[in-house]
Amino acid sequence: MKNIAFLLLLMLQSCVGFSQDLIGTWSGKLDFGMQKLTFVVHINQNDGKWIAKADSPDQSAYGIPFQIEMKGDSVLLRNPQGISLKLKKSDNSTLKGNFLQNGMTIPVTLVKGGIDSSERNSVKFQTPNPPYLYDTLDVQIPNQYANINLAGTITQPKIKGKFPAVILVTGSGPQDRDETLFGHKPFKVLADYLTRNGIVVLRYDDRGTGKSEGSFENANIDDFSKDALSALNFLKKHPNVDINKVGIIGHSEGGLIANLLAGQGVPNVSFIVTLAAPTVAIRDLMVEQLYSVGKSEGMSEFQLAMAREINKKNFDVVKSDLITEEAYAQLKKNMNIVEESDNNASIRKEMLTLLAPAYRYFMRIDPTDFIKRIYIPVFGAFGTLDVQVPSTMNLRGYHDNLPKNSKTVLKEYDGMNHLFQRAKTGKVSEYAQIDETINDQVLIDIAEWIKGV
Repeated sequence: MKNIAFLLLLMLQSCVGFSQDLIGTWSGKLDFGMQKLTFVVHINQNDGKWIAKADSPDQSAYGIPFQIEMKGDSVLLRNPQGISLKLKKSDNSTLKGNFLQNGMTIPVTLVKGGIDSSERNSVKFQTPNPPYLYDTLDVQIPNQYANINLAGTITQPKIKGKFPAVILVTGSGPQDRDETLFGHKPFKVLADYLTRNGIVVLRYDDRGTGKSEGSFENANIDDFSKDALSALNFLKKHPNVDINKVGIIGHSEGGLIANLLAGQGVPNVSFIVTLAAPTVAIRDLMVEQLYSVGKSEGMSEFQLAMAREINKKNFDVVKSDLITEEAYAQLKKNMNIVEESDNNASIRKEMLTLLAPAYRYFMRIDPTDFIKRIYIPVFGAFGTLDVQVPSTMNLRGYHDNLPKNSKTVLKEYDGMNHLFQRAKTGKVSEYAQIDETINDQVLIDIAEWIKGV
């Protein structure tokens, strides 16, 4: 799923007392193992105060402010979300040090006079811009389960009448209503196409994201499912909606939520569309996902086999009922970590992240029993180059468990990745490099299928 993305959310702070040689643009590569990302830092002064901004061009993220502190020939860049860079000048044109995020420590070298990556900030060609050929309405969606309001947008045909309608449910990680990632806005593109084809669409910011209330960090799949239920109930009351033609479109984890809700027989849901949705036990999916990502990045078969066995053991611990300290001790044993030290402090933080309550809740999910109880039509789509939700095993999950329905369509799109872009490798690092947001054929197929149902 898309939580592999390394999003940079940074803030600024003033500082004084460092060489003017620091002013300028510095660039280098961050080697995350699975992907190598260009990282650019712009440092300047304004009214005697030091300011810094960061770019991650491969993720189409630009102009993100940093906190900055300087002492002697050392520079510290950091943000409240736990991202920091500890750098030291090795000469007038080079900063060397470490990039730290979520317990990871990555050596980095930044060279002065690098690319001005802000010039590369371009809108992907499919992103629609006003004036639109349909009406848009910003709305507040009450979630009575959590006593919060979700902020969203309804797009609807200009003409009067009753129309098929859908809610859009995002994938993993905090997402806005457009599911913005890597410079793309997949849900804005999808909503635009569907609405131009006579379908009412409601999309919303995840809780704690954008203009929606609540806490994302403290929520789990059950909470996100209740957010989707709230959006469904809101949409059903909309005057232009045909109550007999209301559905859910979910991408990745959002498709998992669509499966869970449909399997529980939520009233007045006529169909679901799942895009790269997990259909097997999450533990099995994650083992296969890490194998597929590793293979796409060139790991040897020996390395892949070794990693697979360790991952199986680790995810079994994560989904177990062991208390946190017992589970942590078992993870250390699996990873052959004998003694605590500064060198493995980052690994400890990563392992404790795996043992967070929301992640353990997620790891215990098996959608199979829910899929066996889905009696409404399903449009299930997968890409053959998807390394996050591999198509073969998840198509099989549907074929083996989904009740027969003459209107159900299960389709595998050749050469497409997790975002349903026409891709070359399927790597996560490739997402931002492709101008296409969603392949046109996928958009056409979804719209025609919904109108046919």
